[in-house]
Amino acid sequence: MRALLVKLLKSAVNECYTNDKTLIERSMEQACVARIYYYMQYMINTEDEYARFREYNLDCEYNKNGKHIKETQRCINGTKPDLIIHKRGNNQSNLLVVEFKPRKGHYKKHVETGKCLDIIKLEDFTTDYIYNYKLGAFVQLYKQKPKYTFFSNGQEVSESELSNE
Repeated sequence: MRALLVKLLKSAVNECYTNDKTLIERSMEQACVARIYYYMQYMINTEDEYARFREYNLDCEYNKNGKHIKETQRCINGTKPDLIIHKRGNNQSNLLVVEFKPRKGHYKKHVETGKCLDIIKLEDFTTDYIYNYKLGAFVQLYKQKPKYTFFSNGQEVSESELSNE
């Protein structure tokens, strides 16, 4: 399933690079995420390959965990991932969590570790602490092509590890 999630994400990002290059060139993160969301939802709804994801919700900036704020063990003041595939209302069916950064993006640092905060979030979201997302992705939207970093079980994993499922 993780390999299919990677394929879906990369296909949607490629559509953004093909059709919405101006947004990427201008480092417009929220606009890029909106377009990538659109392409992902369209693919899920129309392509048989992604039909298994139709029972899930695709959400942007989702900041709730039930009636509480969405927080992780190292982001205790709340966080809102850029894009997620999950089933609303529980944490038993969390598939994909994605953080995006444009080429001129500001990389906030985690106070205690000094690591990029988006990386900290993805590590936390993919552990079994609360959310247990099957896959996390950090997508840097560089001018010519994107760069992907994937996470599973709280650790960075190579794309080749994911494609061997």
